[in-house]
Amino acid sequence: MINPQPIPALNETTVAPVPVVKSIWGKGIPRINRIFMVISLILVLGLDLAILFVSGFLLLPFWIVMLVVLGVFAVFFYLENYVFSKRFANTKSALDPWISAIIVARNVIFVLNFVPLIQILGLAFLAGFSAVIPSALFGSNLSGLGDLGGLGIMPMIVPGLFLLYIILMAARFSATKKVPGQ
Repeated sequence: MINPQPIPALNETTVAPVPVVKSIWGKGIPRINRIFMVISLILVLGLDLAILFVSGFLLLPFWIVMLVVLGVFAVFFYLENYVFSKRFANTKSALDPWISAIIVARNVIFVLNFVPLIQILGLAFLAGFSAVIPSALFGSNLSGLGDLGGLGIMPMIVPGLFLLYIILMAARFSATKKVPGQ
């Protein structure tokens, strides 16, 4: 005798699988950061290190600055590729295009600090921190750099991008609710 297959009851419903939302945090931002990290490592540990040896270590202060900037980039790399991407991989936000644009701009500025001779331009952008922070903390320009280092508004680019990045990431975190089980 053949066993008959059970017929599902009419009140049973089948649940379709919920599609997984993939955001730019799943692949896009980590890929962008990996590309810029590879370029940075090639420049700092390849070209710049070779120039350092050829110069007889006369350019050691510049190379040390490059290592510090590479360290700061490594912190952002870790946070965005392993912490934020895990948190935001399955969510989307209207802030994501803005955040990714700031990440690309920031990475370009980091890479500019690793290109010989262009590092001076990158340091000019970073000089905004040394001109703005003391005057904000102490009420006057104690940095000795004059009006923003005598460079006009140019040094404000990096501090402005950094501040905008912090604001957007804070808004992104507050808009994203952690789903149980993730």
